[in-house]
Amino acid sequence: MKIQFKPIIILLLIAISLLGGSFVMNYKKTQNSTLRVAFPADFKAQHYEPTNISIDYEYIFLENIYSTLVEVDTKGTIVPGLAERVFWEGDELHFKLKNNIKTASGKPITIDDVVFSLKRLLILSGNTHGNFKDLVCSGEELKSINQDCSGIKASGDTLILISPNRKSFLLPMLAAIDFAIIPKASVNPETLAIENYQETSGPYFVAADDEKGNIKLKLNPFHYHATNDIATEIQLIPFTSKSSSESLKALSEGRVDLLTTVDTARADEQIKFVNEHPEFTSHITQKIRSHLLVFTEKGFNSLSLEERRYIASKVRNAFQEIYGKSPGFEPREEFFPSLGEGGLTKEQLTQMEKLNLLQEQRPNKKFRLGLIRRGGIEPWANPINKNLPEAECYFENNAPDLKKNLTIEETPDAFIVSTDTGFMEDISLISYSLNAGLLGLSKKERDAWLADYMATEDKNLRLTKLKELHFNSLSQLWIAPLMASPYSATIRKPWAFNLSDLYANNQLWLIKMQ
Repeated sequence: MKIQFKPIIILLLIAISLLGGSFVMNYKKTQNSTLRVAFPADFKAQHYEPTNISIDYEYIFLENIYSTLVEVDTKGTIVPGLAERVFWEGDELHFKLKNNIKTASGKPITIDDVVFSLKRLLILSGNTHGNFKDLVCSGEELKSINQDCSGIKASGDTLILISPNRKSFLLPMLAAIDFAIIPKASVNPETLAIENYQETSGPYFVAADDEKGNIKLKLNPFHYHATNDIATEIQLIPFTSKSSSESLKALSEGRVDLLTTVDTARADEQIKFVNEHPEFTSHITQKIRSHLLVFTEKGFNSLSLEERRYIASKVRNAFQEIYGKSPGFEPREEFFPSLGEGGLTKEQLTQMEKLNLLQEQRPNKKFRLGLIRRGGIEPWANPINKNLPEAECYFENNAPDLKKNLTIEETPDAFIVSTDTGFMEDISLISYSLNAGLLGLSKKERDAWLADYMATEDKNLRLTKLKELHFNSLSQLWIAPLMASPYSATIRKPWAFNLSDLYANNQLWLIKMQ
């Protein structure tokens, strides 16, 4: 009998062992399903509004709690989001919704929520990543959710957008989180302000908020991105210290697990940290981060071209001192990457080389220079003041043109900002850069240029216009590119990145447990 049952016992022991191993593995996943994120902001959830995005961390927060009809995958391809099918019929772009889309509480997300969200965007008119109105409701002014827009229709579970001549920009534009689908019941019907951040369309929802930046997100189990190897809970822990090393210190001390691509710690600092700490891994994008000196309309008109050349030259010297020996950083002469679709032509580059040799003139007065930098401005301000004593450096929290009711006294003459650029034509990026003043033109000229650009169906002609705008912004010295660098993020193992190296996004559902 013993001999007869021995193989069975052995098999049982093996099975128990395997089950035990599986149990331990699943237990580890359960134990580590909370991801603690160092977040560079200390706002409450109600600060974040998809129709009014002006800075990177706002986008990152919103892209994790809301979803769009279509999304951009890690390779830059448009893929289904809340819509399972997307197709053109003549001038009509159809979006058939996925079945059983629900909020975390189980409430269905319907075509009414989709139509409501797009109309809400048009009414609040704060969209910074494209000109949606010109594509679907040109010439119409929506003042009420109950008012019709001729370009937005619904049929059953399908949204229909009517865009004459099949406007090519419409589909990729809708992947921006500005076009988040927001459950109608979560919004105040009078003010249209979002009031309920627990009922969302995205992979995560706000489960707790102390209104001081400590925000707990939880996974929506009904969402199409919900899998058993992503975090079931996200803790956003605010880090707004002037010290860029504070978040790295928290990482090494075990207080956080993730530094996002918009952390105060620079790419080279994070790379060095990971090299010294094998228990972490890093995510490095291509060099899509541009550091720019930007002249406002005030500065453009009050400083001569020769003075702007002098200022640009001295600021470039300062940035060479700051980043010249840092891994991953390199001087940049263009706003868009030189090999990208918006890069200058050979002839334009030759012209720029000649223009860069023209006369400079030192300003005979002080000028205000805003520094948009997390972690304190001293690492920029000190080298700049050494090279350019005329600059009155101060901390600036956003591009002045994205602020409301800014007086002329409060407006700087110039500011320095770091922003993401791209290799491919990206209407969301282009329109945002225009609105933020990063591509030249006065405020009055921008809308007309964008409308003309988006009405141009021939892509080659469109890119010619984009290159001309790019060249004019450089040659007239609206902007002066300083440095290019990658975006970087760092995470504690066994978490692993599956993010794109083409974008600065931080979709938390693309961070998985290995």
